[in-house]
Amino acid sequence: MEKHFLNLAGEYRVCAELLKRELFATITYGNHKAVDIFAIAEGRRKAAVIEVKASDDRRFVTRYFQKSADSRPDFWVFYSVRPDGKGGFDEEFFVLANSELEPIQIRRNNKGQLISAEEAAALAANGVDNVSREDVEPFRDEWKKIVEFCKD
Repeated sequence: MEKHFLNLAGEYRVCAELLKRELFATITYGNHKAVDIFAIAEGRRKAAVIEVKASDDRRFVTRYFQKSADSRPDFWVFYSVRPDGKGGFDEEFFVLANSELEPIQIRRNNKGQLISAEEAAALAANGVDNVSREDVEPFRDEWKKIVEFCKD
């Protein structure tokens, strides 16, 4: 799947999942956007900032430590989509709070060692961070985190 179709499919699919959970979800558009999706519960003013990473491979590029700490989202949703061989697709969603992704990214970048976020950022400055499907497997379909965050 071409990258721009893959990325848009991920953003629309994540919005659809949030709408099914009674959150208003909207995609932000543009080439240099800082946010993929905003989600908000009816009657509330607290919006969740969501970054969507779509992949048809076993890895998701996060660029976690290449972003400034101030620009990281509240939540990351990793969307895995692969052809099922019958004309359809196999899809999986992994939902992580930013605080859950950070130690995973640190361990992945540093061969299992847990170091400080400041040390990890300095070491990763010139790289491109990514996580594997196995890294995020424990967070499959944890949509309740976003729902609870928005309804607080």
